[in-house]
Amino acid sequence: MKINVTIDVSREVLEGIFITALEGGSNYWYQLRDDAIDTIEKAVPRTETSSLSERLFKAVYECDATIFIHDADGDEGDEPIGELNADTMREGLRRCANESMWALQAEIDGEGDAVSSDAVFQYMSLGELVFG
Repeated sequence: MKINVTIDVSREVLEGIFITALEGGSNYWYQLRDDAIDTIEKAVPRTETSSLSERLFKAVYECDATIFIHDADGDEGDEPIGELNADTMREGLRRCANESMWALQAEIDGEGDAVSSDAVFQYMSLGELVFG
């Protein structure tokens, strides 16, 4: 039997996923190149109180920016391995709910950690769980 379920993922949960993934959980595989940083800076200028991960979240969630994600082990000329924007976030969350609900549920329940945040972030930026 197959059923469809609607899951509400709050802004706070999404922001927490970004911060935890970008500041630790996903550091082993992702790289933001200068063009990504420039896009983030244009959308959400730097302040003394905002981290890059917070500004990246706001750029995508609030400013409809598209950020290209590169492999941390890749060369400068390599193509992006993924992209992050409102559409990829939405589709990635849908796929995560269908394929790795444990990760998304941990985040929603406030029990997320670097592993679950990394998994959800991979779905949102790569479309699937690739690393780890």
